[in-house]
Amino acid sequence: MIRMLTGKVASLFSEGLVLDVHDVGYEVLVPPRQLTRFPLGEKAQLHIYTHVKEDALELYGFSSREDREFFTLLIGVSGVGPKTALNVLNDGFQAGVEAIRQSNVAFFQSVPRLGKKTAQKIILELQSKIGGEGGIVFELQSPVAQDVQEALESMGYGAADIQPILQQIEKDWTPEQALKWALQQLKR
Repeated sequence: MIRMLTGKVASLFSEGLVLDVHDVGYEVLVPPRQLTRFPLGEKAQLHIYTHVKEDALELYGFSSREDREFFTLLIGVSGVGPKTALNVLNDGFQAGVEAIRQSNVAFFQSVPRLGKKTAQKIILELQSKIGGEGGIVFELQSPVAQDVQEALESMGYGAADIQPILQQIEKDWTPEQALKWALQQLKR
């Protein structure tokens, strides 16, 4: 899986940009309102989420790891696809996290293709993960948890199944120990 790309912005289009990394152009979809952060011809570093579908491989890029991690949580909610999650991140992950903490359904309803029921589902499912009433504080995954997530995704497990397990991985485990434990949890 591709986790990060650094290169020169070769071109911009309505949904993203082409990043030239050592003479290879990667098409990367980014939150629409964040396109202005990437001037044409300038160097950019993007944190990447690789989305594999039957007929395509899409790269979603973010200016911070936090944005990428929040995107991963959003697409783990049933009914929220990558392009919808990308639009939620127009103002960065902080706006989405704050909307979840405040149970602000209107924030999510303002996003194209998100109705009231899906907005409520996002809030309900993510509140305990990012710090709603009685929830935990949103934190970046440990490198071990990131490795396990990539391995499980490549095996075909969905984000909804993976996320609860990743939060229980001990930071001092090796990737091999963590992956073995995670697979045991998923078999239950």
